[in-house]
Amino acid sequence: MAARRTFPLTSYQRDIWAAESRSPNDPQFNVVLDERVDGKVDTRALSEALVRTLRRHDAFRLRFGERDGVPYQWVAEEDEAALVVEFADLSGEADPAAAWQRWQERSFARPFPLLDSPLVTAALIRETPDVLHVHVNAHHLIVDAWTLNHVSRGMWEEYARLTTAPTVPSGPVTGSHAGPAGEPAPSYRAFADAETAYHASAQREEDRAFHRAALTGVAPVLFQRSPGRALSGAGRRGHFSFTVPGEVVRRARQAGSSPFAYVTAAFAAYLARVHRSDEVVLGVPFLNRRDETELATAGQFANNLPLRVPVSEDATLHDLAAAVRERARALREHERLALGDILRDLPAGDTGGRRLFDVTVSYLRYPRPEALPDAERDTVITAPVHAQDALSVMIRAFDDDADLRVDLDYARDVFDEDFPIEAFAGHLTTLLRAGVEDPGRPAAAQPVLTAREREELARVQHGPAVPYRDDATLHGLFEEQAARMPDRTAVTAADGTALSYAELDARANRIARALRAEGVVPGDRVAVLLGRGPHTLPALLGVLKSGAAYVPVDPGYPAERIAFLLQDSRARAVLTAPGSPDAEVPAGVPVLRADQLAAVGSAEPLPPAASSRDLAYVIYTSGSTGRPKGVMVEHHSVVNRLAWMQERYPVAHGDVLLQKTPISFDVSVWELFWWAVEGARLALLPPGGERDPRTILRTVAERQVTTLHFVPSMLGPFLDLLEADPALRAEAGTLRTVFCSGEALPPARVEQFARVFGRGWGSSPGTAGGDGAGAGRPTVSRCW
Repeated sequence: MAARRTFPLTSYQRDIWAAESRSPNDPQFNVVLDERVDGKVDTRALSEALVRTLRRHDAFRLRFGERDGVPYQWVAEEDEAALVVEFADLSGEADPAAAWQRWQERSFARPFPLLDSPLVTAALIRETPDVLHVHVNAHHLIVDAWTLNHVSRGMWEEYARLTTAPTVPSGPVTGSHAGPAGEPAPSYRAFADAETAYHASAQREEDRAFHRAALTGVAPVLFQRSPGRALSGAGRRGHFSFTVPGEVVRRARQAGSSPFAYVTAAFAAYLARVHRSDEVVLGVPFLNRRDETELATAGQFANNLPLRVPVSEDATLHDLAAAVRERARALREHERLALGDILRDLPAGDTGGRRLFDVTVSYLRYPRPEALPDAERDTVITAPVHAQDALSVMIRAFDDDADLRVDLDYARDVFDEDFPIEAFAGHLTTLLRAGVEDPGRPAAAQPVLTAREREELARVQHGPAVPYRDDATLHGLFEEQAARMPDRTAVTAADGTALSYAELDARANRIARALRAEGVVPGDRVAVLLGRGPHTLPALLGVLKSGAAYVPVDPGYPAERIAFLLQDSRARAVLTAPGSPDAEVPAGVPVLRADQLAAVGSAEPLPPAASSRDLAYVIYTSGSTGRPKGVMVEHHSVVNRLAWMQERYPVAHGDVLLQKTPISFDVSVWELFWWAVEGARLALLPPGGERDPRTILRTVAERQVTTLHFVPSMLGPFLDLLEADPALRAEAGTLRTVFCSGEALPPARVEQFARVFGRGWGSSPGTAGGDGAGAGRPTVSRCW
């Protein structure tokens, strides 16, 4: 036997080898050509055509070995690598379509052994007398999607030659009959040699410099994965396809966008909305074939490169498509440098383990195939998918404005029942249509919901009409409770000082009288420049009793933001207390000490001034996406919200709510007033305590708190504390309801909550990722 002429793996093969070594015996790198043929076809001629086509390319005879941990490859001799096309006839099965589906799934899920083994299989599967499937499955080490498309074209060209010849060769189908297409195609080894030379070239150094510069400051956003929820084997991934209508493709072209750039821009715009980010990094497999010889060579050339797509607030979909096209063109000039080499050049800390993307968008465009005389065919090429990818997108297009087929291979632990892949595809289709129908509208403002989702959302939003006291005001409901049980404790401060309902009502009345004396009337806004403390509740209720609306201003804000809020809200007065910062106040606006106002003057009730349709408060957005905006909320809206919470998660006289959210956040509203309109009690967390789970736990125990709220990022440390030291759980024994909102609540935290507060311990509180929670097992709720 002749000695093997081994040669190194290319950089692109080494990247695959490294990923495969981390999860051996995994089918993630199978690349599959599936062609369904409806009609009459000469099976023997097609088998011969397929074998001839495969034999022309030495990539299908590549074998791999490993020596001292270093992989190598060689091209097996033809007599060692006999290519056989399997044939299976399923037409006699009870359900041929189901039998074909099972056969196909087994092929997809069957991994190739890498060492000294063939890495390709080929089969013709008869489903019915008029339906035949051509199935070629090969490892990504030896093929990319372009290769299998090239094989398909070559096979049908050879088939045409064979079926127009006087006779079709008889005997075993071995591909030994040369014919016009029998000459060998260019060798993959020649490309491997050229790639080795590239490593010592000046061009490689230029490419490295380009990619380092292009990725400066990159901060990729990735889907959060739940390994514990991921299924094993083939079950961990799913497949879904949808179509981009040809009319959308045509109109996008007319607007100057290519199909690839336009569809990729839509993916970027949508993912930016999902991740709430102003930049998305997508993996884009580049063809990486620089001349006609490489285009004619079978093998693994594809190089998956990071495409950064900035998504500004005012960019239209066509603006984003232009950016995609420009950046992809720049990448194409430097497509030779393998992704693994790019990642090795990056500082590990910059990308959280050097991972740049988890969504890849592949675009394969080719001439429309010649029609078969007596049959129709449909071709699907399943691109390789890295197990760590959340989503792999394959866009297949012809050289015209026909429909685009988009195949999605997705991770089931990302696209699950809460984020179904069908909804994802529907949103993309809606966005693509909207971009050509209203091209001047920013992509961030384009609709994404399908018509059915809009109808469903409208139904859920409106919900049933439930009566509530829509003529009541917040302070009016509090006054009713104060009159009913004046001596009951209302608020307990962090230092243990307590106020009864009557004492709180009296202090609020004095502040209201002072504000009215300053000329405050309904419709005015009064800024409350106070943190959490004993003077906050009297100040807020005093503002409401005066007839005005309160504007919460966090004392910890920068001076510029405080000045902006006072100016923009047109505050009629500013309430402060000891510890409040000196603020830049507009001329003529009085700054009043809430603690001093609450201590002097008449505490008698005031005649009502505000109605349920007057403003209760004006709260400002963070300004993270631009200038902060004031949101105006009327009394009846808050009363409605609190009535919903009381109906869904009732509190009673024995309940104690914990006030821990800064009053500049909307969650604080129900913390500040729900207890007051239902006759419960409020405990104030010490200033800064919201950042310390031990302080929260200590306050819960000392004040016998039953109801509190967390953002998920703070719920985590609280649960971690209790899980790490089960003895501490007794201190949380009074908890009955835990609300969680403000951010995405990871499923892992819900599961952890169930472990910490499981049935059989304490009062088993509930938690939720919406706006509320019920007792018992963790639940998810929502309200609008």
